[in-house]
Amino acid sequence: MPKKSGAAPADSTILRQFVARPREVGAVWRSSPALGIAMAEAVRWPETAAVVEAGAGDGAITEHLLAAKPSGTPFLAVELNRMCAHELARRLPDVRIVVDDLANLCSICASEKVGEVGAVVATLPWSVIPEDKQTSMLEAILETLGPDGQLLFYIYIQALPFWRRSPFAKLLHTSFRTIEHGSVVWKNVPPAVVFSCRGLRRAPNPTG
Repeated sequence: MPKKSGAAPADSTILRQFVARPREVGAVWRSSPALGIAMAEAVRWPETAAVVEAGAGDGAITEHLLAAKPSGTPFLAVELNRMCAHELARRLPDVRIVVDDLANLCSICASEKVGEVGAVVATLPWSVIPEDKQTSMLEAILETLGPDGQLLFYIYIQALPFWRRSPFAKLLHTSFRTIEHGSVVWKNVPPAVVFSCRGLRRAPNPTG
């Protein structure tokens, strides 16, 4: 049973994959139970629509999402890094996992027969993802979310001043009517702030 507070210890899988693929794994430390709980509490859990966790890693946040999830809500984890996905499957064998890029979310949901998506929990290293990749990921999220869907993510506090002025933050404000954030989760390494975006302003850009 995980502790309810304090930073989680460094995980060898996360550390090895950070060294090998820093653009896929943007943290050296596992997310703490405190951050996982804050993320789970921020989800507006849909009754029947699915919840997708993108960038699930080895499951540090996933386990808290599953603990809070209503029993009837479908759940899908998407993880680009194959070794992290393998560790996630070992730790949480009942979770449905797809090894793929978030930019392919529409085709992932179609092939997995997910149906309507009520929330995307994007636990991704946004600060190290190139701008064009951020845009393609957000467009995939916008195209996948239902009309009252929610996007959740966190930003480390040291990156906040730069992130608030980034093109990605501006794109979020043009895409969602409401963007809210919680208090700083100090019991995480590094401390982080959880953001919740709701109310789609526009349809996604056409593709093809």
